[in-house]
Amino acid sequence: MEALNAPPLQSNGSNGTYGQLNAVLGTDISTFLAKFSICHVVVLFLCLSWGTSSVTTSRRIRVAGAPVHGYWSWFEPTWFFQMRYWKDAHKTIVSGYHKYKDSPFVLRRQDHDITILPTKYINELRNVPTAKLSRGKANSLEWGDQWAMRMLWAHSDWSIKAISENKGGQMVKYFEAIRRELDYAYDVEMPRISTDDWTEINIQPIIGKLLVRIIGKMIVGKPACRSEEWLHLGGHFTEDFVAASMIMRVLPKWLHPIFTNIIPQRHGLKNGIKEARAIIDPAIARHEEAKKKRAKGVEVDEEDSMLNWVVDNADMEEVKDILPQIVLSMFAPAAHTTAMAISNVLFDLCAHPEWAEKLRTEVTDVTKEFGPVGQRLPVKEWTGKLELLDGFFQESQRMSQPISITPNRYAHETVTFKDGLTLPKGALIGFVAVHNQIDPEITPNPETFDPMRSIRKRHSAPPEEREKHLAGHYTKENLAFGYGSQACPGRFYAVAVLKMVLSRIIVDYELKFKPGHLKPTKYHFLEFIIPDPTATLMMRKKK
Repeated sequence: MEALNAPPLQSNGSNGTYGQLNAVLGTDISTFLAKFSICHVVVLFLCLSWGTSSVTTSRRIRVAGAPVHGYWSWFEPTWFFQMRYWKDAHKTIVSGYHKYKDSPFVLRRQDHDITILPTKYINELRNVPTAKLSRGKANSLEWGDQWAMRMLWAHSDWSIKAISENKGGQMVKYFEAIRRELDYAYDVEMPRISTDDWTEINIQPIIGKLLVRIIGKMIVGKPACRSEEWLHLGGHFTEDFVAASMIMRVLPKWLHPIFTNIIPQRHGLKNGIKEARAIIDPAIARHEEAKKKRAKGVEVDEEDSMLNWVVDNADMEEVKDILPQIVLSMFAPAAHTTAMAISNVLFDLCAHPEWAEKLRTEVTDVTKEFGPVGQRLPVKEWTGKLELLDGFFQESQRMSQPISITPNRYAHETVTFKDGLTLPKGALIGFVAVHNQIDPEITPNPETFDPMRSIRKRHSAPPEEREKHLAGHYTKENLAFGYGSQACPGRFYAVAVLKMVLSRIIVDYELKFKPGHLKPTKYHFLEFIIPDPTATLMMRKKK
């Protein structure tokens, strides 16, 4: 039996502490440690020892009267609880939700206290302006504050504008560009296997490469998205960013200036910025040349990209030095989270094979009636016809959330809700995003995998409310993409890409787990949840 992209053998397996570290670091722990000199290891040990014993009182800002949750007992030292939070965050968040469901509670993290609010307050977020409650500032804190975050976000909102303000006809063009690139990328990246024998495949890196290519087409255009430089950058930058951010999160802030010059991932981020600049500058030069030709009346065959949109709409004096960060801040979350969502759907399809033929029939029927995606119907309308796939994805997303707390906000000034609850200036707040996994009042029989949930809701809702039960729309019951005006701006792109990729895989392949294997383990680090990156499945070409 052939194994494609099989993970390297590891003496500790994919379970336990080492397996969890492998999942976060994007490589096996031995390779990660090999990057350190003996001096680095000593400094790391000492700094971690100091860091875990420190208490930074200036960041203990929370809602008055909200209890601190998660201590084993009154005698547990805060530094020990903060060490446990690294791996016990999900359990702590879930138990806090059950204990304080209708009232705020506080999680005492190493970096910042975070006040968890009941879901009843979430509608009021829509009426609070960004100047008061900011998602951007909260994200900066969640991802390691300035020493990791500023390398990616660069204190610019042009990455958000390129998505949220770039709608209408441009969205149609981007969808079409993605569709065309998928034809090429799918042929290059998907495994070439027979219709007779089952082959063991590590599908997650394959899906990751596929997304690097097609999301790259939308962001930087062709030929940049097909270059080896872009594929290398897309494959490593997000891993370095996540690892660097998590390391910074567990350290007290006063150690950040020291560690920024020690951890290998920070150097990886710096190199990634340089690599992005080497890709972006030629792309901008080609775009500027195309504009000059069009100004002279010459017809130019140039596809739109988000990079081109930023160049045409931003003040170049303002953004020229941070264009790599703008591009990477559009790319990193889009490619990484969408690839993870696609992989989770495939794992769920293996766990619930009774849905495979139903989904395959739906895709085949839509193709027979409307042709292949993009042929007679635009991408968004075509993927919108896949109602069962929409429901299956939503249920997979519900059962495999990528994060335990979302949306989150940082209070730039004091905010008072209608019932008198006051958020002090400087408070970090969030909501439990996995409530629909654990609360039967939110989701009846939450432990049951039921792809028809959202479909039943949509069909029973009045016409004006049916759309909110489609994938990509937020509700109080579904916070996967955030909530309100600061919800994920690229969520509809993500859903369309996911459906385009999955509709092809479902028709082209049969999938199952290895005999005796079940759905892969999910690893929890801080508030983040990821599937075992070494998990494999069995595939064969559909006859």
